[in-house]
Amino acid sequence: MMKKRRLTISTTNNSTSKVTSKVTNKKSLISLMLGMFVLSQPVFAGTNSPVIDQKEAQQKHRIVQGVKSGELTAKELSRLTKQQRRIYREERRFKADGTFSRRERAKVHYDLARSSHSIYKQKHDRQVQGHHPRKKMSINKRQNKQARRIAQGVGSGSLTARETVRLGKQQVRIQKQKHRYKADGVFTRKERARVQHHQNKASKRIYRLKHNNRKRH
Repeated sequence: MMKKRRLTISTTNNSTSKVTSKVTNKKSLISLMLGMFVLSQPVFAGTNSPVIDQKEAQQKHRIVQGVKSGELTAKELSRLTKQQRRIYREERRFKADGTFSRRERAKVHYDLARSSHSIYKQKHDRQVQGHHPRKKMSINKRQNKQARRIAQGVGSGSLTARETVRLGKQQVRIQKQKHRYKADGVFTRKERARVQHHQNKASKRIYRLKHNNRKRH
């Protein structure tokens, strides 16, 4: 007879845990997602599916890359992770009887195709970490956010060196325009509107250059 080992978890009286609805730290996002993948990853003998396994691994990598680059928000990460878990559970259910029929494989491939499209859509929808579409940001905060978006593009390789220089020059021009307007100690509504107009153009340009399929070499 094998003795069952009892698993105990110790906690300190002084420590309390709070589950928050928003995750802002990239490392926390990645570790959360990887933990959910590991818990739900099925392993079956005699029901090999290397093509499906490869697709699942590729999609997990794409999601991790989206978190690192800031292209995926915490809410988007949660949705994509739940979708992946549903596919894993479906695959596990199909394999539970020791067989994995052609029809069942086709169903998993179909669901993986849909999840692949979801990943692409969420990574290219202009939402980035820290983005709050209903909250109007100040000019300074928006300029800092655009700088972060450019840095994310450089880090992910979605911006080439030339594109980075062009975007940097555009940000400098906006900054100089703002200082020029403020030089007399007054920043009128009309002047503010002009700066915001140029920031709108800069935002669109950042998005366009980050998603033109050119990669940094």
